[in-house]
Amino acid sequence: MKFSKSITAISIALMLSACGSDNDLQQKLKGTIPKNTDIVSPIVQPQLRELKLEVPEQDDVMVEDFPIAQYVTYPDDQQHIDAISSIDVNWPKINVHQAGKEYGYIDVDASELFYYASPLNSSIANAATDLERHDDFVWFVTGSSTLHRLNLADNISHHWLLIDSDEFTEVAIDESNPNYVWMYDQSQHALTYFNASTDVATKFTLLGEFTIAGLTLADDQLIVLAHDHGDYMVMAYQAQGAEVEHIASWHLAGFEGKEFNDIALAPDGRVVLSTPDVENNIYLVADKSELIGDGPIEDTATLEVVQRYELDEAIAQPSGIWPNQDQSWTLITDQAEVFHLDSDFKLLERHEIDFDSVNCNQGCTEAIVGDDNVFFALADGGLVGQFNRVGEHYVLHQEFQIEVTDEKGALYSYSGLGHDATSGDFYVVPDQNGEEQADILIVLDGEFNVKAKHPITYSGDTQGSIYQFDAQGVHFSNGFVYVVSEQFTKVLKLNLEGEIVAVIDLNEEDVMEPSDIAIRDGHVYIVGDHENGDPVPPITAFKVEEE
Repeated sequence: MKFSKSITAISIALMLSACGSDNDLQQKLKGTIPKNTDIVSPIVQPQLRELKLEVPEQDDVMVEDFPIAQYVTYPDDQQHIDAISSIDVNWPKINVHQAGKEYGYIDVDASELFYYASPLNSSIANAATDLERHDDFVWFVTGSSTLHRLNLADNISHHWLLIDSDEFTEVAIDESNPNYVWMYDQSQHALTYFNASTDVATKFTLLGEFTIAGLTLADDQLIVLAHDHGDYMVMAYQAQGAEVEHIASWHLAGFEGKEFNDIALAPDGRVVLSTPDVENNIYLVADKSELIGDGPIEDTATLEVVQRYELDEAIAQPSGIWPNQDQSWTLITDQAEVFHLDSDFKLLERHEIDFDSVNCNQGCTEAIVGDDNVFFALADGGLVGQFNRVGEHYVLHQEFQIEVTDEKGALYSYSGLGHDATSGDFYVVPDQNGEEQADILIVLDGEFNVKAKHPITYSGDTQGSIYQFDAQGVHFSNGFVYVVSEQFTKVLKLNLEGEIVAVIDLNEEDVMEPSDIAIRDGHVYIVGDHENGDPVPPITAFKVEEE
């Protein structure tokens, strides 16, 4: 819904100080600097508008997609993140500000999510209520009427003072044009849009008595984090300069009792949230209703539930499953835990495994194939570990790296691994996002060398790109490769040249977040992922019903 078009002009004095120190600023605000000090004081006539905070419908929700903080690794000389006041995504870094304590970043492009301090040489910046960074510039507010910009290269700061506002607690900048700034005025429950290039401001009185906890701006979208007595909501607005229009709103579900204090956006559109908690304080959340749909290819069959098998509560976030020849099962979790289960999925053994090349406490293990004595575990970056049984434990015997890169020269990531025990070949499909990124079926020999790469194709009519499917699980059976896609909740049947020969529908109510697939005795077994705090979903057995 568009905001009200009624506009009333008001006068706000906007004073732009000359470059100076933080102490100079404090003196200016207190009126202690002599009148002959060179202060630029342009007078602007901001427009006053209204903007409605749009409440989401009951079924419009975002849920946890990945608990980032749980998998952060701290080098020995680094403090733990335990008092977040604001966050900011500058990919591949997530900048974290802990007011009065430390400013730093999480490197999300490394093999592990390492955290490093990155000190600010400014007492005022260190005390900011909200802070955003662009290149060497840090923009921040402190709960006063002043907008600050600090140049980290030379430590020169600029300050803008809005006379009739006195409690700016949130700030957001446009990464493509960082002179476009949005701020939240807590005292007047208003958003101010400010163009620092022209010193022109527009003020929006907010309609809706919600508490604003965070702002972020990306790709012409202004995202607002708000709450009403603990009911947190994310509201998205199209924002081209001062022209604002509501796009969508969501409730945050599954976080009962959790307090959030800032918001940012990842490059893939997922939302990053922070909390002031001592631990588990940064989350990726997403609207997973977008995973539901018909997909670009018409279904040829449907999966019908045969039986559900409850899993032991010790199993958390299962990611891969493998049927052993003796009718037992092997299951692996995100946290590199391996479980042996009997034919009815009852727990027999639990093992922790360790790679040499990666620390999998960050949740990197995606698939497992093998038997009771030797198995292969796949990490999402294409690293495969061969683990041999030694007594009551499994020991890393050898590591393999799947050396296949995308068009930019980066190694693919994977979420599933198929294996033909007769030939010894392995099968993977890169786990890509984006309908423009071509998917491929990769055939590997027993040493994980590439034997063949086949573009994934479909010969029939489509309604959109077939690359919208993703590959959360991969399984080989009877001469075909089966891929379970979380997007649209489908199972794709591929021949060994990569052609899709069947699309089997999986009802999202049966398994909302499928993570792997196995086939045994004509039945399809699917394991689902879950969020922290949620019960472990069951293993569901299906039969295929032809359309």
